[in-house]
Amino acid sequence: MLSCPPLSWPPRVLIVEDERIIAMATTVNLQRMGCEVVGTASTGQQAVDYAARKKPDVVLMDIMLQGNMTGIEAARQIRDAAPNMPIIYCTAYTDPGTRSQAAQTNPKAFMGKPLNYTELKTLIDDLG
Repeated sequence: MLSCPPLSWPPRVLIVEDERIIAMATTVNLQRMGCEVVGTASTGQQAVDYAARKKPDVVLMDIMLQGNMTGIEAARQIRDAAPNMPIIYCTAYTDPGTRSQAAQTNPKAFMGKPLNYTELKTLIDDLG
């Protein structure tokens, strides 16, 4: 398994979330905890584009997104371009089938919603 490069400080985070209020709450909470949010994407294609352009330290990925591409497919495309980029799934879809599909993209973690921001920050810190 490939190791992740060390995170920069503050950790640079890309949030991929189709629910605007959740994206805003996640942004505010991570910024309060010292993270730099480099962008928010609401579609899979935006996520792929932002990840390539902004090169975050970690991607927080919802599974159900606006548009035709799921978070799982976006994660696959991000992995193809940047195999070492850590992805943490943050989703309400925690059924075994969805988790199994998501696991194929080799995520660093899988968190259910509502998010526990302290736990999320610990996961991000543990990547570095």
